[in-house]
Amino acid sequence: MTDENQEQRLRNILFNSLDAFVGVDHNGLVTEWNQQAANIFGWSYDEAIGQNMAEIIIPERLRDAHQQGMQRFLQSGHTEMLNRRIQLEAKRKTGEEFPIEMAITYISNADTHEFYAFIQDISSRKIEEQKLRFLASNDPLTGVRNRSYFNTNLPEAMARSRRSDKSLALMYLDIDHFKSINDSLGHEAGDSLLKEFATRLKATLREADIVSRIGGDEFTVIIEGVYSEEDASKVASNIIQELNKGGWLGTSDLKITTSIGIAIYDGRAIDADKLVALADKAMYKAKHSGRNNFKLLRFEDIETSIEEKSHPRDPASIMNTQNLLSIQHNSGDNFLQNTLSALRRHLDMDVAFISHFHDGVREFRFVDSKDLNPPIAVGGSGSLEDSYCQRVIDGRLPEIINDAFELPEAMSMEVTALVPVRAHMSVPIKLSDGKIYGTFCCFSYTPDQTLNERDISIMHVFADLIAQHL
Repeated sequence: MTDENQEQRLRNILFNSLDAFVGVDHNGLVTEWNQQAANIFGWSYDEAIGQNMAEIIIPERLRDAHQQGMQRFLQSGHTEMLNRRIQLEAKRKTGEEFPIEMAITYISNADTHEFYAFIQDISSRKIEEQKLRFLASNDPLTGVRNRSYFNTNLPEAMARSRRSDKSLALMYLDIDHFKSINDSLGHEAGDSLLKEFATRLKATLREADIVSRIGGDEFTVIIEGVYSEEDASKVASNIIQELNKGGWLGTSDLKITTSIGIAIYDGRAIDADKLVALADKAMYKAKHSGRNNFKLLRFEDIETSIEEKSHPRDPASIMNTQNLLSIQHNSGDNFLQNTLSALRRHLDMDVAFISHFHDGVREFRFVDSKDLNPPIAVGGSGSLEDSYCQRVIDGRLPEIINDAFELPEAMSMEVTALVPVRAHMSVPIKLSDGKIYGTFCCFSYTPDQTLNERDISIMHVFADLIAQHL
């Protein structure tokens, strides 16, 4: 192959390259311009050749820097732009600016200096990178921050609060009766509702306040620079007032409310998890106080509760407290109901029940609840396989669960989020022949880290007493 043929072959390769190929002489005039350069920049070969490259592909605001850099190189022979990939802004014939990635080489001989650049339009790549950055810290459905961002940002916000000597308010919210709404209207309407909820929530807050969706219909708000509990309470009232305006999903028939828990961080030496747990507990108190309201909890409230529950628990003390020592004067159903009530109150659980297993179902025989309208009722029944009772007996769940939301097995059960079940204790009730009659269970709507082996031992003792009266 002659030198002329080889040169022509090389030019054909460059002309049809997937990268734009641009050649420029020492005066900045275009000497090479392939088809991909024409495609990217919009200038044809005939239009580009002989033109000042800076004027046709470099944005006006960057041209002076380009010219100065080129002059410095021609005078000193030094530049950081050669033989490496760099990213910068370029300009199309239409005037549109867009990102490019470029690699420049330099050839010099006695007569001239020539620069050659391979250029890629990286607009699509930048868009994808931007999407990935967004998804890394934002919820794709609502656009607010996601759990990952929240988990990173909250400790940082707490540190800023300590340095500034100003308090921080953490709000924990969920949409009242969201599952029922989602089931009745459909998931598409449910998604639209979540988006509208996030929009309305943000509208009541400052731009600096951080709204996050941490899962399902649960949201958090981090408010820095709080001077008093009254400040946080006022924000919560504004949120509730905004949500009560109606007009959800473009209809006047749908009423949406929220339950809000508030925890105030005052700089004390606690971690972010404890602050979240406090706000979460406050939210459930709001929910069980009628919903469409807010509750504020202080760490002093929790410390007092823990202190009260830290006193030794034993069967005798419970029975004395509840006047149950005289078992012989109580029998049958009366004893069972009294025992259930005594244990539930002592353990500070929301619901306690005695169940009976038969024909593949679990039937509630006795129920005691802190609330007037518990999620279960005497005579109610359900699949044994789908119950906590069976999974505890099978060993798939432990007898003591301080927070069901931390256990994958528990979270796989619909009842966990539906009720919700957070703290849970369950022991089998065994008859004299060793057969399992059912279970003695307690659960709460909020986590409880104070439940321990002493508590479950007490439940076992009373399960034996219960078995004697069945």
